[in-house]
Amino acid sequence: MKKPALILLSTLVATGCSGVTFKSNLGTYTAGKVVAASVKEYSPVEIGRYDADSLGMVEASECQKHVDEPELTNALLVRKLKIRVHDLGGNGVVVESCSRVPSGACTDYMECRGTAYAVPYRQSRP
Repeated sequence: MKKPALILLSTLVATGCSGVTFKSNLGTYTAGKVVAASVKEYSPVEIGRYDADSLGMVEASECQKHVDEPELTNALLVRKLKIRVHDLGGNGVVVESCSRVPSGACTDYMECRGTAYAVPYRQSRP
């Protein structure tokens, strides 16, 4: 008698939980980290050693509206640049500049600019 009741209870629990879904923003965060890791940062001298194709300029900016928000860093904006490079089909970036810019609407505002490249995996020049 205990065995049929246990089977019935297990079936009810399994069917009762079949519509349960789990949502998280972890996927978006993780995807951004993976994409940024697939784009390498080069110096202007390093990129010259490759037969890289320039894909154009990329920009990223961030506004810190409140003092209690996380501090803006170059690393954060370079990661955003790398995501934009990846969206253009590139795998390399030369960061031209990152700077803090005065803004009336933000307690802190940063901009970064760079050039996106499609870089071959083999170096063409020493």
